Amino acid sequence: MQPEISHPTIDDRPPCHQKRHRLLIIILIVTVLFVVATIFIIVHNIAEDRLLDETSVTLKPDDTLTLPFGQTAKVSDFIDHLDGEIVDDFTITPDTLGTQEITFDYINLKHKRRSKTFTINIIDTTAPRIYGQTSYTLTRGYEGDLTDLMFSADDLDNHPLREIIGHYDLDQPGDYNLEYRITDASGNQSNQPFTLHVIAPSCATPDYPSHTPSNTKLPIADVIKTHKTAHTKIGIDVSAWQGDIDWSAVKSSGVEFAFIRLGYQDGYDGEYLLDRYAIANLTAATAVGLPVGIYFYSYANDIAEAADQAQWVHQQIQNYSIPLGVAFDWEDWGNFNHTNMSLHTINQVATTFLDTLSQYGYKSSIYSSKVYLDRIWQPTANNHPVWVAQYYDHVTYTGKYWLWQLSDSGRVKGINGNVDLDIMYLE
Repeated sequence: MQPEISHPTIDDRPPCHQKRHRLLIIILIVTVLFVVATIFIIVHNIAEDRLLDETSVTLKPDDTLTLPFGQTAKVSDFIDHLDGEIVDDFTITPDTLGTQEITFDYINLKHKRRSKTFTINIIDTTAPRIYGQTSYTLTRGYEGDLTDLMFSADDLDNHPLREIIGHYDLDQPGDYNLEYRITDASGNQSNQPFTLHVIAPSCATPDYPSHTPSNTKLPIADVIKTHKTAHTKIGIDVSAWQGDIDWSAVKSSGVEFAFIRLGYQDGYDGEYLLDRYAIANLTAATAVGLPVGIYFYSYANDIAEAADQAQWVHQQIQNYSIPLGVAFDWEDWGNFNHTNMSLHTINQVATTFLDTLSQYGYKSSIYSSKVYLDRIWQPTANNHPVWVAQYYDHVTYTGKYWLWQLSDSGRVKGINGNVDLDIMYLE
């Protein structure tokens, strides 16, 4: 039989081994406790941070998280309470209707940077506009659309509902008390009462207003005498309507600058046509030392078309010196109701055209009568220099402008017939 071999127990091991084993157990216990404590602290801090994040920002009630289109607000306008400090209390500028997510950063009470996102609702609270009279007279059998009697538009809706409320019979002479109504997609509504007079046909009564050109002629010498100062220049704007121009004679008459029609659009969705005298006028006016600008007569009714027209203009003038820049001319207001444009859209059209040409280095201006500068063109478009048309002895437009077209019946040596007269205000 083999002798039984006995194995030493722990207590039988040498003392140094026993001490080492106990130390390892202690180290293990301490390590485990440290890890547990660390995990506990991490979990606690995470929970504490999460709770802090959840309670640091209190938004205002849901029914106040709205912003009317066209108005601006700060991030802080939507915060009821904040434990900490906003990093950037930036301005919110809505550009579309509907919901919009807003994300901002803040420093919490633990001096940590955090982000918060909330949703606001952009709403339309502006009623459409109506510009019209209180009385209209039409002949019996009139076949036009009565909603065209007045200019009407919404600020945002490209397709507002236009209606004539009340009973009338265009085949029966009489007086009808009616109401013009326009309603946008948000339910905002405007109304204007008017009386419709339907009368029997008469040779003395046209179906539409007639325009009688003014017989008052304004010699450029009179304009120079009245308006020429050290801070102004006197000029003209011309198109093919003026025919052949003797630019040397024009300059000798006191003209100091000229705007020339480069081209025009052949109606809505029409092609872009070069004014048949544009190149000759540009070349000859420049040759006699007159600084020139150009303008384009547009029927653009969307942003893409406006950008396309601006590109076309640039292609035509890129090899010429145009120190006075390019003016955008849109003025078919009598047909605006059928353009499927809101006031916002027409302003975007103008701004797109002008911004595109500004990117090519041209000074870009918006041309309009005083009436439509007041009614239509919003600050977005008016950020560009304004060329105001107002045939009066002084300008009553209260906005900023650099050009004033004061007459369409000017007389200038070297030009047969009438010509538009302008005053430039030097900066």
